[in-house]
Amino acid sequence: MRKLWKKLSDTYKILISMLLFIMLIQLSTLVYIWKFESKVLLEKERKNLSYQLDMNAKLLVNKMKSLEKELSFLATLEVMDDLVVKDIDKRIAVLLKKKAEDLSDGIVLLAEGNKQVVASSHKEYNRDEFYKFKVPVRASFDSTKIIGSLLLLYPYEHLKNLKSSNPHQYLWFWSFIEMESSVPSSESNIIVSKKLNGDIFKGAELSLAYKKSYALKSIKEIENILLFAFVLSLLSLFFVVWVLSKKQIEILEHTQEVLALKRTFLSTMSHELRTPLGSILNLTQHLMVSPKIGDDEVDMLGRIENSSEHLLGMINNLLQLSKLDSNCMTVTKELIDIKGVIEEMIEIVEPLIDEKELLLEKSIGIENIMVLTDMNLLKQVLINLLSNAIKFTEKGSIQISLSQQNSSFIFEVTDTGIGIGKEKQNALFSEFYQAHSKEVKHSTGLGLALSQKVAKLLNGEIKIESEGEGKGTKSTFIFKSL
Repeated sequence: MRKLWKKLSDTYKILISMLLFIMLIQLSTLVYIWKFESKVLLEKERKNLSYQLDMNAKLLVNKMKSLEKELSFLATLEVMDDLVVKDIDKRIAVLLKKKAEDLSDGIVLLAEGNKQVVASSHKEYNRDEFYKFKVPVRASFDSTKIIGSLLLLYPYEHLKNLKSSNPHQYLWFWSFIEMESSVPSSESNIIVSKKLNGDIFKGAELSLAYKKSYALKSIKEIENILLFAFVLSLLSLFFVVWVLSKKQIEILEHTQEVLALKRTFLSTMSHELRTPLGSILNLTQHLMVSPKIGDDEVDMLGRIENSSEHLLGMINNLLQLSKLDSNCMTVTKELIDIKGVIEEMIEIVEPLIDEKELLLEKSIGIENIMVLTDMNLLKQVLINLLSNAIKFTEKGSIQISLSQQNSSFIFEVTDTGIGIGKEKQNALFSEFYQAHSKEVKHSTGLGLALSQKVAKLLNGEIKIESEGEGKGTKSTFIFKSL
C-alpha cells in the first residue's frame, strides 16, 4: 500500500485525501451525535413534555372545575328545597337525569338529604368506581341552613385512560388510582410528573411518558443518512483505490516493459561501443609513442585519448547501471581488512590531492577489523566519494575518517569545496543529474546514482550534506558486514 501511495500522482493523492477527509467528518459527526446530541435532544424533549404536561393538567383541572361549577349551580336551584319534604318531588330526579345526560362521560348525579340518597340520575352504579365531587344544598328561604348535598360521580376509568394529543405519548394518574402493570418504563420512555395543587385532586400526581424511539426519530434519521453516506464514501474510496491499483498495475507493467527495452538497448549499445573505443585508445596511445609524431600531434592525440577515456567511462557506467536495474549485478563476498582497503584508496587519490595542493587529514580509528563484503564494489564507492571531493575542491582541505558504531562502519569525506545548494540536494542521487554542470565539465551525472545503488547492494547507504554553495560538502557512507 505504501509503495502504491508513493507511486500515485498528486491528483490521485488529493482525491483520496479528500475522500478520507469527508469520511472523517462524517464519522466524527456520527460519534458526536451518538455521544452528545442524543442527550441534548432528550433534555429538550423532557422540557417540551413538561410544558405539555402543564397544559394537560390545566385542561383536566379546568374540566373538573367546570363540572364543580355545574354542580354548584344545580345546588342553587329552588327545586332543591324539596329535599326537606318527606314526599320528594319527582322534578329533582328528572333534573339530575337530564343534566347527567348533558354532561355525558358516564357522570352520575346524586341528591342526598339527611345523609341518604333521595334522587339519582342512574339506577345502577358502584361508587367505588367513581371520583366524587360534593357541594352543599342551602335552603332558598334561609341561606345559612344546609338542607342536603349534591354529588357528582366522575368515572375513574376516564382518569385511568387519559388521552394525549400525541398517539406516542401516555398520560396517567398516580396516587389514588390503582395503577396497572402497563405503566411505561423509564428505560424506553422519557417520563415527567407533576403534582396537582388545589382541592379537586388533593395532591394527586399526573405523569406523561414519551417513547424515546419516537423522541429521537429525527436524529435517528440523520444518523441513518450519515451512516449511509459514510458507507457510500467508504465504497467509493475502495472503488477509487481498486481502479487506481488496476491502472497502476497496467502502468507498472508498461514501465517494466519500457525499462526492459531500455536495459537491453543500453547493454547492447555499451558492448557495441566499447570495442571501437578500445581500439581508438590503443591506436592513439600507439601513435603517441611513435618517433614520427611531433609534439603538436602528441598534444592533439592526448586530447583524443582523454575524450575516449571519458566516453569509455560513461559507457562502463551505463553498462553497470543496466546491470543494477535488472538485478544482474553479482556480489562476491570476501573477508577484507577495511583499514587496509581505505588506506589503499587514499594512496590512489593522493597524487590528485597533491596536484591541487590540498591539505589531507586522515582519522582512521579502526585497527585489525575484518569485514565480509565485495571488495571491488566497496572500492568503487570509496573512490567515487574521494574523487568527487577532490574534483569539486580547488583550495582548502580534504578530511577522511573511518569509525565504527555498533555493527555499522561510517566512512566520511569532508571537503572545503564549492558545496551544494539546499534546493539541489534532494536530486543528487538521480540518474544524469549534475548539480555543478556549469562549473565542472566531462561529468555524466551517473557517479552518485551508481554509488548509491552499489552501496545498497553492500547493505549500506550514502548521505550527502552541505550548508550551501561555497560551504563545502560532507559525504557519508554507512555500511555493514554482509
